[in-house]
Amino acid sequence: MKLPQELFADELWGEWFYNYGVIQKAKIPEMLKKYNLKLRKDKTINDIDLILGRAFKDCPHIREIEAERIAEEVDKVCTIANWEDAVIRYKLCPIDDLDIKANDLEEPEI
Repeated sequence: MKLPQELFADELWGEWFYNYGVIQKAKIPEMLKKYNLKLRKDKTINDIDLILGRAFKDCPHIREIEAERIAEEVDKVCTIANWEDAVIRYKLCPIDDLDIKANDLEEPEI
């Protein structure tokens, strides 16, 4: 199962990729709340915006490596907000036990 920092890193990379390198600062607080994260002391939303630059520096353009480096940078800027919720989610629904693959998921019809 992925840590909240890794999940946040994946979404942050997706925002960056699908919006052509632009991350809307208004979305960052709701993304942090969604993944049970909070900023460390003396950190601001601008530090989140700089995460991608630090992670991509001298990095080959391989998705898995980029995601790992973004997660490391997120860990330096953010911390888990509520440990009780994080532990409960991990115990109730370990994603590794599920037998769902990305190819099995279907897009909803509009």
